Amino acid sequence: MLVLARKVGEKIILNDDIEIIVLDANQNTVRIGINAPKNVSVYREELYKEIKSANKDSKDVSTNSICALSELIKDKNQSFNISNFDTLTNKLGKNH
Repeated sequence: MLVLARKVGEKIILNDDIEIIVLDANQNTVRIGINAPKNVSVYREELYKEIKSANKDSKDVSTNSICALSELIKDKNQSFNISNFDTLTNKLGKNH
């Protein structure tokens, strides 16, 4: 780990296109600004962990959930409406 000391207004440059600026500092917190290209995602650690967890959970689909979905869409002529959606979510909630 690289450890740097910076004063308010000083910057750290990463990879020629990411700029980290110390905006303010006091006894307990440091405010930083980050300039990065739009294709670079920047998250607070706790939010990043929450997103990763939600993505992992969304991959865990049970066989029963897939079967319940399959039953609901078997009849191609059946129109999909709110009651179908409620039925699906109830079945998925019970089987997941």
